[in-house]
Amino acid sequence: MSIKEGPEAEVTDVPGWHKVFGRGVREPNDLVGEVRTAVEHGMHDPVDSLEMVSAAVETTGAVVTALSSPWSLYTPQDAATAAAGLFVQLEHQAEALQELGRAVGRIAGRGETVLPAQAGPGQPANLADALAALQSVSQQIRALVAQHAPGTVRALDAAPASAPIPADVHETVVAVAELLTEQHTGTVTLNRRHEDGAFEDPEDGFGCGCGCGCDITLHTAEEEYTFHRGDCAWSIVKDSDGRDLGDGSTVYDAHETLSVSLKTAHPQQLADSVLRIIADDQQEPADFTGGLRSVPTGGS
Repeated sequence: MSIKEGPEAEVTDVPGWHKVFGRGVREPNDLVGEVRTAVEHGMHDPVDSLEMVSAAVETTGAVVTALSSPWSLYTPQDAATAAAGLFVQLEHQAEALQELGRAVGRIAGRGETVLPAQAGPGQPANLADALAALQSVSQQIRALVAQHAPGTVRALDAAPASAPIPADVHETVVAVAELLTEQHTGTVTLNRRHEDGAFEDPEDGFGCGCGCGCDITLHTAEEEYTFHRGDCAWSIVKDSDGRDLGDGSTVYDAHETLSVSLKTAHPQQLADSVLRIIADDQQEPADFTGGLRSVPTGGS
């Protein structure tokens, strides 16, 4: 049984919906960088092949976990990017099935296994049938992608998006303050540390927080909390945990770092997290072991 090589696609043949994925994911992350480094280094033996298959299994499972989050995607355009990427992944899976068939053909061609004729009616499937199945499934996947990917990605990308996604950290803090003012039962104060329009988005992870930018103070019946950003994270500190150092500065022995770290996260996602943390803390005993987490002295 021969496995035919398909023609290589020209650059001009790349479908338009591929560009949606490229537009949404401009910079590769560290995980992608490691894979690209491995490819550039060269993959020539079974260990390389099985390691890549293992990595693909893990990352595919991780995508399922990531997309299951209630805030996994903010806009239809985010969904368009994800859909385009998954369709591209299906194309690669189709190609991988074809390459697997070719690899088995090469194994047989070297005399390392016997490639029989395909089994007849009523006979159990053999290696030749397996190769035929791989090729058939590959073709089916390609056909499904060609049929559904363009319309699906186009519809998602063209859908109206009204999510109030901020442009920078300052806009995020302001938007969260507005939501908390509406949704928190106590007083909410946006503490502005700079004039309007004077904010410059820093590259060190600090900004609009930690005493060098805007933050938000929330009051409950018995406590005061401050929500801010610092060191590439969103955090909440409690006034009663603060220690005055005598020079006008304060350090906190406990804080809660939000699981959301994106500096332009959806404001409602951040507001939900803040309100949940405060509610949990208010229900905890005095040691706050289940509320704000203890950190080494001097942390904030």
